[in-house]
Amino acid sequence: MELFELKEQIEDTNIDIEYYKREIERLETKVGIKASDPSKEIVKGGRFSREDALIQLAQISSYLDDALKRLSNLNTAKDKKYELYRKANDYDKQIYIEKRLFKWSNAKISAKHNNLSRTQIWNIINKFEKVNKSEHQ
Repeated sequence: MELFELKEQIEDTNIDIEYYKREIERLETKVGIKASDPSKEIVKGGRFSREDALIQLAQISSYLDDALKRLSNLNTAKDKKYELYRKANDYDKQIYIEKRLFKWSNAKISAKHNNLSRTQIWNIINKFEKVNKSEHQ
């Protein structure tokens, strides 16, 4: 799996985690203890009971735990993959990944790679993208 596919899966997992957190918050308001006026208490009925909310809350909490574990595993895989590129001394690919995947600024890349100019960085990125484009055609 490529680093960019990993990054895409990490973003998808983050979106899932945000959704699960919002759902948990919504369900906790339905399940939570409330002060109520007994005269306004609704008799059994309705579409959504407290038990249903508890069941959904438990299920969503389980999904959230799974998504957090998946995110941790994906981040670990991404870090290991990047370390492989860094240790392989593939200079151009390393700069390309730092710019496109990690979205580092030109100044940060320049500081890490012997004071490259902005033009040199873009030339490396364009060269790398041309090679990748020709491979996919």
